[in-house]
Amino acid sequence: MGLMYTTVIGYAVILGISAYFTMHYLSKALNSSDAVTIDPKPEVK
Repeated sequence: MGLMYTTVIGYAVILGISAYFTMHYLSKALNSSDAVTIDPKPEVK
């Protein structure tokens, strides 16, 4: 039973770390402020 808990917790930790690094590198590569510079938000609908 302990091995099952250790495996599930270990898998969740590895999955969380990989998701963190993926989001970290995507947020650096895809700068969200560029969208406003390239295509400004319209003032009137």
